[in-house]
Amino acid sequence: MTPGTDDVVLAIAGMAVITYAVRLAGLGLARSMPAHPVVASFLGHLGGAVMVALVASSLGRGDAAGVAATVAAVAIASRGRPTLALGVGMAVAALLRM
Repeated sequence: MTPGTDDVVLAIAGMAVITYAVRLAGLGLARSMPAHPVVASFLGHLGGAVMVALVASSLGRGDAAGVAATVAAVAIASRGRPTLALGVGMAVAALLRM
């Protein structure tokens, strides 16, 4: 017996609801636990570490657009505007890859 389209859509929707519920439960659990200073410091630096890993992989490929985006982002980030630097870096990479 092959499932119909309605069965497949219902199964996908059910999995989406369960996945979202698990994520919400994790957030709720994390909020109820006291934050240890080491964990708080780790989480505070995690975003920057992820961005450095993404930039390093782009530079490792020798991609000209990635290099130009990195130069633009570092120039702006050095002025204390990390969010703007992220946006400009993405825009430069996107424009040069078109």
